[in-house]
Amino acid sequence: MTERLYDDVPYAEIKVDDQLTLRQLRLDESAQLYKLIDDDRDYLKKWLPWVDSTQSPEDSEKFISETLEKRNNGTEFGYAIVVDGELVGHISLMHVKDDIDPEIGYWIASKMSGRGITTKAGQALTNFGFNNLGLRKIVIKADPNNIGSNRIAEKLGYKLTGQEQDDRIGLSNVWSLDRSE
Repeated sequence: MTERLYDDVPYAEIKVDDQLTLRQLRLDESAQLYKLIDDDRDYLKKWLPWVDSTQSPEDSEKFISETLEKRNNGTEFGYAIVVDGELVGHISLMHVKDDIDPEIGYWIASKMSGRGITTKAGQALTNFGFNNLGLRKIVIKADPNNIGSNRIAEKLGYKLTGQEQDDRIGLSNVWSLDRSE
């Protein structure tokens, strides 16, 4: 039996097309999320600093609980990337209510990369940020060597505005899309 999706959670699901849905992760998916990360650990950790701290399904359960809390506070909107019913990645719109530019971050399983899935998910989340949340600007940060992530930002119409050094993630290209221009 599948745990019921949270009916009382704001913006719990975005249907992108017949195959692709973005939706809030459920707590009963923590083992599945962990396995997805663990199976692709070497691929993901090249670009994502949090991979090494995800060592058990309990870590994934904690992440899911935190995403629910942030969604309910309206500070962040995280979504499972689901293709034909299969969890294949995650995408978030972060920094919605703080003094940092709202930012989209994403990852997808290596077996699913190169299929346009993350680009479609990124477009849906960009539209959600501008149209539903009334944001004026959204950024995407990507390691300069992560060709796929940088290409996604470019395909979405984001403009490369510079680079920034972060103690947590290192050097990143900063891509920006500004509705007020």
